[in-house]
Amino acid sequence: MGENIVRPIVGFTIIATAMAASTPVEAEVFAMTGHFPAPYRAVSLLRSIGVDRIAGRDGTALALAIEQKLSRAGPDGRPYYAVIALSRRGPDADGIITGLADASVRETNVKRQVEVCAEGTDQKCTKKEKVEALCLQETVTFAPTLRIARVTDGQILYSETRTQTDTIVTCPKDKSKRTPRQSIDRMVRTAADRLADDIIPRHENYRIRLREERDGMDKAMAQRFRDSIKSSQRDPVAACGEWAAMDGDRPGHPSLLFNLGLCAERDGDYAGAERLYAQAGQAARGGAFAEGVERVRALAVGRADAAARARGE
Repeated sequence: MGENIVRPIVGFTIIATAMAASTPVEAEVFAMTGHFPAPYRAVSLLRSIGVDRIAGRDGTALALAIEQKLSRAGPDGRPYYAVIALSRRGPDADGIITGLADASVRETNVKRQVEVCAEGTDQKCTKKEKVEALCLQETVTFAPTLRIARVTDGQILYSETRTQTDTIVTCPKDKSKRTPRQSIDRMVRTAADRLADDIIPRHENYRIRLREERDGMDKAMAQRFRDSIKSSQRDPVAACGEWAAMDGDRPGHPSLLFNLGLCAERDGDYAGAERLYAQAGQAARGGAFAEGVERVRALAVGRADAAARARGE
């Protein structure tokens, strides 16, 4: 089943999130748009999906949540899959979702420090103090197993069990209490969201930081490179032309190669971008540029899949 999983996209999601959190506000970036394939690409190539019986106490709720999630319109105004109601005559969908969903709740007593009124009344307390109280702890566990099989040959294209847990502690005189049922309902929705993320490609905007390191450049070249970085947000096309000219004069600097890779990626030349990122990694004598290679490979797959789907293939 490994050939059905697009691993680089999972990695890129983590990288992009981390970058967004750590990149300074003033950092220069290229904003781009692209098609990213689903982690489970073989499922995403199906046209229609039906939700069969999901066994377990929470199976019906999960099946309905999945149907609702997959039926929602995407960026183009239409759902990605045709969600088919299965009939007694047999499955009419390209893929069938089955599974098991049973939540469990384990209760234990725990001691906690709580604040109580030491003087006055609860309505008008003049002094409070902390005391030890016996509280109820409810540990909610939800570990649904979901499978997707292709109807034509019965091959299992997707099989995942993802565990969620939640701990609810209720002490005497707590004014509000979150119930296990509320926690399970939230977990059911999360499970449906995770399935959709696994099997629906993404068309999204993303931002990648330019490489600004100037080590190995002479003073004049370093100043020229610094100026081009500053102007890249105002006129990215001109900046890309400047980096190409600099690389022609002094070829092989990893910052120039990486930024030229971003230029190619920005223009949709994913093969050219992959070559430039690989060259940048070789010039830097390290593997710090592997993320770019993986990203553009995935973007090329995503674009091809989107084009094929648009043609009705």
